[in-house]
Amino acid sequence: MDTAINSGDFICDSKGYLIELSGYDELLQRVLIRLTVKQGSFVYDTSLGSRLYTLKPTDINIKNRALSMIREALADVTEVIVDNVYTTLTNEGENLDLTVMLSINDTKKDVVITI
Repeated sequence: MDTAINSGDFICDSKGYLIELSGYDELLQRVLIRLTVKQGSFVYDTSLGSRLYTLKPTDINIKNRALSMIREALADVTEVIVDNVYTTLTNEGENLDLTVMLSINDTKKDVVITI
């Protein structure tokens, strides 16, 4: 069981109570946290997170580098398999969108991370 978060803040219901997550939703939140947190930035667990923030839109072989970094970040989440990643330049080439194709407990899910 975990508390739902969005953009770093806890999510509350209409009565002001924290929303709790479990099962698939909790696992998906864990995946998103591991992909979006800069590795080394969480003082209580410096291995948490990914190195995706180091990618640049102009990097050579960016898809394979991103795939490797994603698999590294999710290695401890055994219920999740990283199937593939697609890269797209956005904002006139300033940003990089990573569409990560996952299998979470045999359910397919695509998540998009912007760098």
